[in-house]
Amino acid sequence: MRSVAFFLALCLTVVLIAGLSPRMSFAQLLLNEILADPGTDWDGDGSVGSRADEWIEVINAGTSSIDLSSYRLGDLSGGYAWRFGFSGTLEPGGVIVVHGSAAQTWQSENGFPAMGLSLNNSGDTVFLYAIQGGDTLIADSYAYAPHEVQDDRATGRMDSDRSEWRVFDGLNPYTGEDPPLGTGCYPTPGLLNTCVPQVPAEGATWGAVKQTYVD
Repeated sequence: MRSVAFFLALCLTVVLIAGLSPRMSFAQLLLNEILADPGTDWDGDGSVGSRADEWIEVINAGTSSIDLSSYRLGDLSGGYAWRFGFSGTLEPGGVIVVHGSAAQTWQSENGFPAMGLSLNNSGDTVFLYAIQGGDTLIADSYAYAPHEVQDDRATGRMDSDRSEWRVFDGLNPYTGEDPPLGTGCYPTPGLLNTCVPQVPAEGATWGAVKQTYVD
């Protein structure tokens, strides 16, 4: 009787480990910052586009490099309407920014309608998927509210506490009380979200914002 109980416990342990291991393998890749309503030429192509200049940033929050080839971006459109598929590797602490223009190019090359990231201004949920074997799993997701989607407001994880999301509203201040709250800091595509306060400046341009991080 004791051997039967031991066998059943062992089987249960194996099942639990098998169920958890896929999640554990990709838990280090996270959504890090999202800008859904661009009012600036974020992709640097010389013009401002509502589709082209949206962007999503992901971060390797783990301690080893990640093969990105199995990761996809999606939203609440239903099913697996992929918005972007990653490639290459990402080192620990590294970030990658996906602009809407890059998503359109990927979609055209892979037989999808060239919709870009399709981030809705009324609120949406961004999904980071991992394809493992025959399964498509949610590696991370973030649902943003309408106040996070005003011109050039981004929402990102605080680098000091990645469980906390805040609005990076240095280009368009948010003074409301609905969470996530504003920080007064500028969006930081391609950089860690350290949120160093900047001196407000009227008519700030993206070029001026970038220069504050170069100096």
